[in-house]
Amino acid sequence: MKTVFTNSEIVHAFNLQDQPHGRTSNGSMYFRDNKIYSYGSHYLLGEFIDDETIIINNEGYSITTSKHIGLLTNATRDKRQFFITDIKPELVLSELKNLFKLLSRTRLKADYYKSTINNLFKSYFEYMDFKKPKKSKEHRQIVKLYKDFTENAENLLEVVKEQTRKDKEKKLREVKKNLKKWRTFETNWLSNQTGKDFLRIDKANNIIETSQGVKIPIKEGKRLLKLIDLKQIVGARIDNKYIVNAFNGLLKVGCHNIELKEINNIKKQIKWKI
Repeated sequence: MKTVFTNSEIVHAFNLQDQPHGRTSNGSMYFRDNKIYSYGSHYLLGEFIDDETIIINNEGYSITTSKHIGLLTNATRDKRQFFITDIKPELVLSELKNLFKLLSRTRLKADYYKSTINNLFKSYFEYMDFKKPKKSKEHRQIVKLYKDFTENAENLLEVVKEQTRKDKEKKLREVKKNLKKWRTFETNWLSNQTGKDFLRIDKANNIIETSQGVKIPIKEGKRLLKLIDLKQIVGARIDNKYIVNAFNGLLKVGCHNIELKEINNIKKQIKWKI
């Protein structure tokens, strides 16, 4: 019995389900009974749940794992296929919310998003009807979304818009709360949920610190503030380590994006020293 295969061979051998195990020569894929893995037991690539039905884990993001997903999908096309992103309630719910947001923002692609939403609902409910798993809270939310989508699509879009607005406001409230703790040194870690970076002064050590943990001496900060006033900041080196990429109301230094109001806040705090 052959047990060592190439990548293209092993998925077909697995699809036959007529031997207990097999692997590729480098171990990048291997199967045991009804399960096949990609780069170790941590990533279950596919699983036969009966002789004619397979669940394919298409959550993989790496190039190689994506290739393995494609190979398995192609090799098992004679079987009934379900994909994790179409059947896992929390993933389906997240994707539906995202699609509804996109739908609410466009008219040109409205038909495309409606079709995509409809297909996702179809795949999800097909699996639920087939497998009949335990109903979760996410499932109940999906059912409600489906009901609203089929019975009152226009009203649903308004609901999604309102929920999006509330989610944004909630996120901003959390950022403000966490930012206050960070500025007062109650915490040394700040989750960056806005795409913007913040600044604080550590007076005890005479440094200016960013919310990403980069620290520079206050003396260096003063020099940079002067360059900003002189409009000579772009291209300047910070502490001989970082280069200012751009400044147009937003200071861009590598992966940092610092708003002018943050800079002005620091300027006020050390103004007496400038």
